[in-house]
This record gives sequence, C-alpha cells and structure tokens, in this order.
Amino acid sequence: MRMMKFFWSAAVALSLWELLAEPLFAETVMVTCSSAGPLEWPQPVPAAQVAGFLGDWLGRLQPVLLALTAFWAIRSRPRGGPYAGRGGFPLPATLGLALALLPAALVEAEDRLSADMPFMWQECLNAQMTTPSFVVPRLILAWLLSPTTMVLLAGIVGAGIRPRLTELRATVLAVAAAVLAVFLPAALIGLPVNADGTPRYAVAGAGRPYVLDLETGEPVSLLPQATRTYFQYDLVVRDTEPGRYVAALTSLSGRHFRLYRLSMGDDGRITVGERLTPTLEGTVNGLAVSTEGRIAYGRITDDARFAGTLEREWPVSGYRLQWLDTRVLALPEHSVPAGVLATLDVGTGAIGEVAAPPEHEFTRPILPLPGGRQLRALGWPTRTLVLHEGTRLVRKVLTVDCGHIESLALDPTGRHALVGVDREAAEMDRSPLAGLPPCGGARSQLLRLDLETGRTRVVPGEQDPLVQAW
Repeated sequence: MRMMKFFWSAAVALSLWELLAEPLFAETVMVTCSSAGPLEWPQPVPAAQVAGFLGDWLGRLQPVLLALTAFWAIRSRPRGGPYAGRGGFPLPATLGLALALLPAALVEAEDRLSADMPFMWQECLNAQMTTPSFVVPRLILAWLLSPTTMVLLAGIVGAGIRPRLTELRATVLAVAAAVLAVFLPAALIGLPVNADGTPRYAVAGAGRPYVLDLETGEPVSLLPQATRTYFQYDLVVRDTEPGRYVAALTSLSGRHFRLYRLSMGDDGRITVGERLTPTLEGTVNGLAVSTEGRIAYGRITDDARFAGTLEREWPVSGYRLQWLDTRVLALPEHSVPAGVLATLDVGTGAIGEVAAPPEHEFTRPILPLPGGRQLRALGWPTRTLVLHEGTRLVRKVLTVDCGHIESLALDPTGRHALVGVDREAAEMDRSPLAGLPPCGGARSQLLRLDLETGRTRVVPGEQDPLVQAW
C-alpha cells in the first residue's frame, strides 16, 4: 500500500510540475524570419483545432483528475494482504494511464492533422532553434520521470505483480528488437531511390539551394550555412560516394569562396562536413569531381582566371571545367581553334586538345558519360540535348518546344539526367520571331530523362529550373 501511495503521489506531483513549474524555467528564444514575398499560410483544419482545444484543457485539468483517480485507486484496494487484490482493480490504473497519456496524444494529433507551414518558414525555424545536447538521454529521463511512468508503476504495485528476472529480460529483448526493426532497415537500405533506381533526392536552386524530393515534388530541407559568413552556395556537385557532395560557398562580399564537403542523411537533410580549401580569392565558376574523387575548380578574379585542384593551380580559365578521365580536365572556355576542345593534364600542367564536333557551343554544359560518350546542350536559347562519341553524333535525346534548358545533372550511373527547363522564354524567343508558341502553364519544369530510351518524366509541381546535383 505504501509504495502504491508513493507512485500515485509522484504522478500527481509530476503533473503539477509540468503544468506550473516547467513554464517558469523554459527558455525564451527570439526567432526572426523574413520573406521577399507574402507567405501563403494554410487554412486551419477543424479537426486539428478540436484536438488542440481538448489537449490544452485536459493538460490543465490533469493534476486534479489524477488526484481523484489516485484517491479512487487507494480506496478501492482490497484488504487482506499485499497481493490479495491481484488483478482485482485494473480500472483506476487504466483510467490514470489514459489521463496521463491523453493530453500528449491530443497534441500529437493536432500536429499531424494541421496543414504544414510554408517550407521557408519551417526552415527558418529549424535554422534558429538550437538542438539541445544529450537529446536521447534527456528523452529517456523525461519518460522515466513522467506521470505516465508513475501511474504505470502504481498499477503494477497495486495489482501485486512482481516480474521475474526472466520476464524482465524478455521485455528488454522485445523492446530492443522493436527498436532494431524500426531503425535497422533504414540504416541498411541507405538513401531512398525512385522506381527506376535513380536517387530520390536532388539539390536544386541558387544562393541557398534546397533538397528536392523528386517523387513528390516537395522540398525537404534547405542546405545549411557553413559559417555566419559563408552561407551562400554558388556550386554543388556530387561526390563519388552516395549522399556525398562538394560545394563552393561564397563570402558576404562575393569576393572570396571556400570548398566544403557535404553529407546527406536518409531523411534528405544535409550537414556540412570538412572544409577542403583555405579561403580563395575571386568567384568560383567551375567545380567537378573525378571518378576517383579528385576535386577541380575554376575561379576568376578582377584580373586573372585560374583552374586548379586541391594541390595546385594553373593560370587558365576553369569556367565549367569537367573531368574527361582521371587526370585530364576539359576547359570549355580556353581559346582554341574550331573543331577542338582544350584540355589540361593535371599531372604535368600541359595544355592539350581533343577533337570536338564542329557544331559545338562549349559555353553550354558538357557532361562526360561512362564509356567515353558526352552529353551536350546545343543552341541559343538552349533547347537540344545530344549524345556524342568523340566527334560522332550518336543521337538527339531531347528537344524542348519552348523556353530553354537551364541546367543539367547526371545520376550516379550516368544513364539518367535531370533537366531543368525555364519555360518563361524571352519575347525574342517566342513566336512570331522564332516561330515557336509560348509555353503557357508552369513557369519552370524539371524532367527526369532516360538517356538510353529517351523517355521523360515530369517532376511534380513547379520547380526551380536550376539543378545543382543529383
């Protein structure tokens, strides 16, 4: 009887603590968010409002209701020995457990029933709300010292239940198995993929890019800032390992940049990893990672252009450079005669040339593919994608009827491309001057393109046409 009274009293006391004392010690954080345009706030959901109202009032009344339930449980305990009431009065404990759990359950129901806040607002809150240290131990301690746990222990003591050691061991093993069943598959499977095996997440947008779910067309998270000074992203490219990226972040003045390594979790959220370079002068205008993980970049200052790796630099233009193999870089902007493409051997520093199609426009994207082929974007405005093998045209893989191709990104296998299309063509690109009809509909579009079959799939929603990495 004494232990049962103690646990019921503890449940009431902890409930009062959560209601009256915890708000006094809560930390108040000022969050400031701004937007270039009006945020479209969702309409309130009636069911969520009802759940929130009931949860709020049950939370306020919980100490009184638990005290009444405790009085009932103690008064209704059978006399005649410590275990005479085994299984005889589960109702008070069941009611107390419901009263302890219901407010939190209603708050959770309100959260799940409510419409999502605007994405930018959510990310602004996430960026400014710091995660407390020792989260898991704190959660465990909060549950152990909660009214729910005390009511449960009061019910066990009142029912005269004494678990054997073997039963406790079996319970611990069952809980551990349940936790493993929830978290282990995700850890083993890794990053989610689409039905065709391509990565489900891509990085899109400029300045402060975001992770995009290509299956739903919904943004997942904004890329985090590396420091208070370096938070604007100029370029992001895929690294050799799944879920790993290399990014160039620019200073507030725009006159310096750094390279960082990024990592993506299974939930699509990015974390900033190691810093790869010292602070470099100028603006980054090229970034590429070879199949062996070697990083190359291009940068431009007020009076010079450079192409470099993490080991050294050369005074040549690195604009939109790409790796042709493990040691040779393509330099699309370097001045060479027609019909050739300039190259840079990073082992010797020698400038070379390779044959190129006569109709090339090397200021447009060039993406080397496995097997020696290249995906090229042609025309101005850029509306055509072709496959070349050396100077030989293999086939045309995509033509857009209006607007222009803004960006390209390959999946890790090189078979699929993510194509960003800006459908707001300038007046000079529309009919009757160009003989093409205006696009209409969405202002921009993302296409998943199978380079082998030519089949395209439109990513749901109106997406930013600037694709950084896939």
